[in-house]
Amino acid sequence: MPLTTAHPSFRFQAFRLALLCLLLLALGHSVVLGQERRPIAANDLYRLQAASEVALAPDERRIAFVVTQIDSAANAYSSHIWIATVDGREVRQYTQGAARDRSPVWSPDGTKIAFVSDRSGNDSQIYVLPVDGGEAWQLTEMESGASDPAWAPDGASLLFTSSLTTDELEGEGEGEEVEPVRTAGADGEAGDGQGSDGNVQADTAMFGSLTAIRNWLARNAREEEPAVITRLNFLGERALDPIESWSHIFQIHLEDKEPVRLTEGTFDYGSPTFSKDGTRIAVTARITDGMHPDFSAKADLYIMDSDGGELLKIEIPSYHVQSATWSPEGDAIAFTARDTAELTAANTELGIVELTAAGGGGEIRWLARSLDRSVRAYRWAPDGRSIYFTAGVHGTVAIYRVSAQNGETRQIVSGERGVLSFDLGKRKLAFAITEPGNPSEVYSANSDGDGERRLTRLNSEWLSSVQIQPHHGFWYRSSDGRRVQAWTIEPVGYQKEKRYPLAVEIHGGPHAMWGPGETTMWLEFQLLAANGYTVLYANPRGSDGYGLDFKLSIQRDWGDGPMGDVLTAVDTIVARGAVDPDRMVVAGGSYAGYLTVYLVGHDHRFKAAVAQRGVYDLAVFFGEGNAWRLVPYEFNTYPWEDPEILRQQSPITYADRITTPLLIMHSSRDLRTGVSQSEMLYRTLKVLRRDVEYVRYPREGHNLSRTGEPLLRIDRLLRIIEFFDRYVGSTE
Repeated sequence: MPLTTAHPSFRFQAFRLALLCLLLLALGHSVVLGQERRPIAANDLYRLQAASEVALAPDERRIAFVVTQIDSAANAYSSHIWIATVDGREVRQYTQGAARDRSPVWSPDGTKIAFVSDRSGNDSQIYVLPVDGGEAWQLTEMESGASDPAWAPDGASLLFTSSLTTDELEGEGEGEEVEPVRTAGADGEAGDGQGSDGNVQADTAMFGSLTAIRNWLARNAREEEPAVITRLNFLGERALDPIESWSHIFQIHLEDKEPVRLTEGTFDYGSPTFSKDGTRIAVTARITDGMHPDFSAKADLYIMDSDGGELLKIEIPSYHVQSATWSPEGDAIAFTARDTAELTAANTELGIVELTAAGGGGEIRWLARSLDRSVRAYRWAPDGRSIYFTAGVHGTVAIYRVSAQNGETRQIVSGERGVLSFDLGKRKLAFAITEPGNPSEVYSANSDGDGERRLTRLNSEWLSSVQIQPHHGFWYRSSDGRRVQAWTIEPVGYQKEKRYPLAVEIHGGPHAMWGPGETTMWLEFQLLAANGYTVLYANPRGSDGYGLDFKLSIQRDWGDGPMGDVLTAVDTIVARGAVDPDRMVVAGGSYAGYLTVYLVGHDHRFKAAVAQRGVYDLAVFFGEGNAWRLVPYEFNTYPWEDPEILRQQSPITYADRITTPLLIMHSSRDLRTGVSQSEMLYRTLKVLRRDVEYVRYPREGHNLSRTGEPLLRIDRLLRIIEFFDRYVGSTE
């Protein structure tokens, strides 16, 4: 009798039922404890609502924003457009349904909002929502989707971006017809090459000219049957990306809905923005002369007429331009850019280029350099005298105002929290905030930061029933005297006389920044604390938020320096006597997966470790991951130039020294770091007969922990807790 397996849908439902039972048991345990507020649980992921993409109306009376949450029944996300009045008296959801609505942009007269949505299918299109009544209606019908809507000053049209393949740009299929390929039919006679289903029969002999054969092969390649790769950047995030496609700028009028492409060539264009009078458009573009754009790490700033035509390059030498925005008066353009000499670690800087009478570029002024931090989002003040921007500083994300003339900088919104998104008017400021006590809410304030008012209660109801633990920050001197910042989160029910297990969490990047102003780890940190762990996390050398020199300090040293910072933080906490040095665990993902494995290959104090979506062999990573440029940017070499530094810095080199029980996690479609990294590490440790377990998540890519399928995210959280508890237990 042949072996049989359960149908995939049955197995999935069984998995969901088992997971639900675990969650109910956890919830029941909290009730038994008799606590007024229960500890947070993994299924609170379903209750989280995240605000983003704040947009202030032209009259500054209303604020549009996006709210993302999870539909637990569908195991999927939905995002909708909400609108709040700046006084907080009214907060209302404006779009509905199983859709991902995003990127709201007010029309100049404030009567409409353009936004991007996938409600019509897999490809996102631009929709227009009448704010004072009526259903949203679809504006674009682009085959590859549409994004980045930007209104013209008169409100009659919008700019947007959409992608076209090289074949589409070059007009393949037009002109002379190509002779069809003939194939032999079942009776041995030549046929027309088509089976009953309309597809060419691949297993038959082929006749015809070489041109016809090439035509057939090209068609197969276009359908990726098979994928034919000739480009350098052939990896996407979750699948191969062999077919070249290029982002172009289009304009569409609301009346006729006919899109017109304004840009040309096999190049990428982005960040379109109209001048005040609507006669010119500023864009960023990666236009290379005689070199394929895949080989270029530099995009430039260009200006063109609003009906397209010739591009005028604004020279910003040695900088990769990321975004551009016209000044309110149209006499200057603000932009963000990074120095191409140190592209990975370099600060994102804020600049202004004055435009000459002839319309070209003049003086460039770099603003906020004295702050020595990376600029994130920015907005011109309506009077053009200053620019507001966000930047990560010491674990928080604040809003700053910088003078457009002299660079004088002042902090406008501050505190132990992080600004997720913001927008600005003449009188008002709107922004979304994350903080340790609440993952996401929307606020308004006066443009000088005074009069701050909370507008939403997205998470208030469910948070009122759970125990949320605060973050406690501290600074310490690392092993070489470097000053480093870290935080602890005490376990629920913390008692001074007890010693608790310590869970050390490490951030990725390697130039990311964690702190009270960072939201992605909010639930995971709280869940560890709810399960009896003291949580410790630090911003070791290389982290953003502490200046360029701090970030550059890990060039050619991803391992020893950051490891020393993390271990010194552990020593500092152990010396306080509040944690049990015999019950310590460590976890990290991406670059932090790298550092976790590097650490347990050099130090044996941890009783268990979890390495997620990591890089373990740098030479292999160069060939496998789509983030391969980290190798030349961070180590100033290629594998064939200095293989020894990559060998020394690779965690796999020290795998034979690992004795710490290790849980390896990776997603099957993760092409950022590459799946073979985890396979190689697991097989090595298994051959060495070490205590190792390998968890491979289906369907997901590198961002499983942040945007993956909700049930898989919950599985990941509970699996980490279970693995740690296996080796240290959460209670004495």
